[in-house]
Amino acid sequence: MSSDIIVSIVLLAVLLILSIYFSATETSITAAGKSKLLVLSFEYPHRKNGLLWLAENTSKAINVTLIGNNLVNIAASVVATSLGIKLLGKFGPFAVVGIMTFFIVIFCEILPKNYAIAKRESVLIFCIPFLHFFSVLMTPVTFLLTAILQIIGKITDTDLVSYSSLVSREEIDHIVTEGRTSGVLEEGESKMIHGVIGFEDTRVSEVMAPRIDVYSIEEDGTAAEAVKIFVESGHSRIPVYKEDLDTVIGVLYAKDLLYPLAKGKSDIKITDIMRKPMFVPETMRTDEALDIMRKSKKHIVIVVDEYGGMAGLVSLEDLIEEIVGDIQDEYDTETPDVLKESDGTYLVQGQVNLEDLSEALNYPFDDAFEEVDTLAGMILEIAGNFPSQGQTVSYGPWKITALEIQSHRIIQVRMRYDETDASSNED
Repeated sequence: MSSDIIVSIVLLAVLLILSIYFSATETSITAAGKSKLLVLSFEYPHRKNGLLWLAENTSKAINVTLIGNNLVNIAASVVATSLGIKLLGKFGPFAVVGIMTFFIVIFCEILPKNYAIAKRESVLIFCIPFLHFFSVLMTPVTFLLTAILQIIGKITDTDLVSYSSLVSREEIDHIVTEGRTSGVLEEGESKMIHGVIGFEDTRVSEVMAPRIDVYSIEEDGTAAEAVKIFVESGHSRIPVYKEDLDTVIGVLYAKDLLYPLAKGKSDIKITDIMRKPMFVPETMRTDEALDIMRKSKKHIVIVVDEYGGMAGLVSLEDLIEEIVGDIQDEYDTETPDVLKESDGTYLVQGQVNLEDLSEALNYPFDDAFEEVDTLAGMILEIAGNFPSQGQTVSYGPWKITALEIQSHRIIQVRMRYDETDASSNED
């Protein structure tokens, strides 16, 4: 075997190895994403500079791998064709087409790309030094390529240069759902992450205690009345109003009342010890409300509607529960929002949020009712008027019976899934 043939074989092997390298590197970069690169820079301090460079120059790095991959594949095809002619004569090019296609597709593309997906961290750590070096050599080519992409981008009104592989909120939400389904995440963990993701999309009006449920005291109320309200409600802070709840003038703290009472002062004026209230609009996002409460060190804020009237009250606990779920303390004795009974029916509280109800019963109640937030509001919209106790309304396959009505409020209902109606709806 001549030295020319040996050199060609060695050169072809080197080019195919480089093709494997570039394919694996490109896939490992795109599979990792910028956020993962930043995390890896802390886990692998000896590769920190390279990982940070890659995170800041992801678009350039991908272009380098693509250029390098195409260059070595073309060069490998040229060398293989020359080698085929030397070994097989005029039939060499035809044999090379089949052999090189098989090798490049299987061993230089599919295998390294799949391996890079499975082992992206180790592939990245291994490949970064040479990639950084190669990118410096390819600077004139990548500069020219970037200029061409910018020109084409302006013509097509598309950004072809910037590259962002940070995970979007929707992708995180999907990943969490998949993690819960596969068992990687516990139900409580996935709910908490979903709560964080959806927190800034939630309005204060969706989490507040409505006006009708707010415990309060009038400005000329006595200390004894205040103590009674604190004991009955289990709250440590209540609004103080003048004439009616639309005129909240302060917030009374139980701890501010205890000290003078302990000193034997029973003729305390509520207005002397109440604190300045804070007001937020019902359209404010929950993350904004939480930030305001944190900065002002307030544990409750008064929610006002568009006309300036009191719509409800939001506590710090209400906002935290949006993320971590219900927090039960020694004063929380209420029944669950949705309770399944032995006969297959459900006892449901009227003020349960439609999104929570949809999740609990695995039925899209919230899709058809955009103007209302609670089950009680949904029933009023279906019935067209205020239902009487014992009255039943239907929604799809569900029969909803009002069990408890108080002061024009739907307190509790029973919900039953009707298989017959479900079948007829499917038909």
